[in-house]
Amino acid sequence: MPPTDPDPCHPNPLFPSAAQFIEQTHNITASLADSALQDDLKALTSFHTRHYRTSSGRDAALWIQKRLKSVPSGATNTTVELFQHGWKQPSVIARIPGVSNTTVILGAHIDSVNMYLPFFLAAPGANDDASGVVALLSVFDALSRSLLSPTNTIELQFYAAEEAGFWGSAEVLSSYNNAHRDVHSVLQFDMIGRMASKEKPAVGIVIDYLPASFNKYLKLLVSTYLDIPAVDTACGYACSDHASAIRYGYAGGLVTAGRLEASAAEDVSHTGSDTMERIYIDHVMEFTKLGVAYAYELGFADLGATAGGGSTGMRGYTCDLGYPDGWLGDVRRFAAARATDPLGFALWFLAVVILLALARPWEEVPWLMRMGRRVKRVFRRRSRSLYTKVAARDD
Repeated sequence: MPPTDPDPCHPNPLFPSAAQFIEQTHNITASLADSALQDDLKALTSFHTRHYRTSSGRDAALWIQKRLKSVPSGATNTTVELFQHGWKQPSVIARIPGVSNTTVILGAHIDSVNMYLPFFLAAPGANDDASGVVALLSVFDALSRSLLSPTNTIELQFYAAEEAGFWGSAEVLSSYNNAHRDVHSVLQFDMIGRMASKEKPAVGIVIDYLPASFNKYLKLLVSTYLDIPAVDTACGYACSDHASAIRYGYAGGLVTAGRLEASAAEDVSHTGSDTMERIYIDHVMEFTKLGVAYAYELGFADLGATAGGGSTGMRGYTCDLGYPDGWLGDVRRFAAARATDPLGFALWFLAVVILLALARPWEEVPWLMRMGRRVKRVFRRRSRSLYTKVAARDD
């Protein structure tokens, strides 16, 4: 039966007013290790690119699936699945089933991109967003090794094609929407591995379209479990895959490294310079603790009846709000700006010249052939004239 909420596509999920499982969460975070983060980060950045339309991008997703399946699981019925799309790279979903199908989601995106020449140049994507991926891999390690039987279902989702415009997360969460799945909330980890040089370490909570109750709860978790503070920051557009959650009527939030306003001048995302050497592992570790706390606290909480339909794990409606005005437009403008800066423009021009040289279209199109012959004749006449002048001078 549909809920009585007059505006069901704007859910207001309930968040606990206090941390309830402090000792249990601390016991789990004690098992986290920097070495695991470093090893996973090295493996992910070793792919030449994780672009969603490339073979190496698919291989990166398959590596994540294999890595998740290699974890000895004490949790009940833990599963790891691929979510196939219409392009090469799949998304990966790891699930720890609960008594209820009401689902708590942590997300990060697999793909990387070099905006200068996406299919050719290296895109290690260490901060954007291998940092988020490795944090969630360690979260899954810590949770799945424990003897968990949570109240609510916990999912860790690794999305394909975020850089293209949140395509992977949109398809995953659209399928949940169409299946009437009750998702309590989605928290995205993106670019969590590097602070601006003059900034103190902090968890940046992106407040664009974020419910106040969600923001308050994240700050509660940070103050309870982390050694660094939380700060509010703004992105100005969709920023990451949490936008897909909001699109389909779920509460979506995004955390990143400190204030985006401070890090913009030093941002090397979407280039070959986004390398592992720039990542602060201890900062990634703080976010990993946040991921464990978020998953455990909400996984075991009595979330009660949400606007989405309650503890049954189903909601009585579907909805598609679309993305707020300008979100995807800003993403496209960013890509265009990166591709048409001086270096980007020079590389695209070079690529066009090479393609024309290989295709030689003037040999197939009559008017291009005539133009080509005229250019050759002019060039030859000028060459002969120059040769004659030089020869006369030498004589």
